Amino acid sequence: MRVRSGDLEVAVHEWGSGPALLFLHGLGDDHRALRRLVPELSLGHRVVAPDMRGHGGTSLGHADGSLAQLATDVVSLLDTLGLDLVDLAGFSLGGAIALQVAIQAPDRVRRLIGIATSSRVGRAALDWYRDRARAADSGAAELRAVLAEDAVTMFLPGSPLVAGHLRLREEATADPRGFANGCRANLALGAAPLDPSLPRITAPTLVIASRQDVLCPPRAAEIVAAGVPGSSIEILEGSGHEIPLEQPETLAGLMLAFIAGRT
Repeated sequence: MRVRSGDLEVAVHEWGSGPALLFLHGLGDDHRALRRLVPELSLGHRVVAPDMRGHGGTSLGHADGSLAQLATDVVSLLDTLGLDLVDLAGFSLGGAIALQVAIQAPDRVRRLIGIATSSRVGRAALDWYRDRARAADSGAAELRAVLAEDAVTMFLPGSPLVAGHLRLREEATADPRGFANGCRANLALGAAPLDPSLPRITAPTLVIASRQDVLCPPRAAEIVAAGVPGSSIEILEGSGHEIPLEQPETLAGLMLAFIAGRT
């Protein structure tokens, strides 16, 4: 469905029924990034997956390239959908947005899950995001070349999932400006990391990383877990950056156990 929320027309997809679990996808993705998680997560939950500002079926609106705006988008959507309190999960950039939501609106988050995400962006990653923002600013053709290059690094070598995910990302970034906006939100974490604000998060928090992730290695998860009081961390084996696609059963199991308070 599509709903008007703030300055956006937001594409929202839902599965199942029960307590609300809101899942935020990563940069260059859309709601289909959690397609392999849905069968398990939706058995006992209302899984809500919006497309990010300028991604998939959601309009770009008055984008300002900030993480705070992307988090405000989420809170506005909760208001629009009548969701007072949710379990909130985010992958990659979606994880950083989820952290920001928990900082800005702690009363809206019951439990928080960050997957392959970070609270800061280092020097090498800053150059990576600058290059991709420039490619997106140059138009769809330039961005497609970058997406094809990146798709390979997101998975373990030889993964059969690369081609399908590249197609998804090409479709999700049909408006390159949305991708550029997400890049700039990440770039802002170079000068203004979330680290000093992490102690303000009050929701029970689980941070999940993969040891083989070359884009967001476990050290990033360790920094987040160290900053959020009482949080826990899980380091997985056998996956690249795309944990929701490469390790869906393991990830879904960890998420459900944590949401149920069993871990």
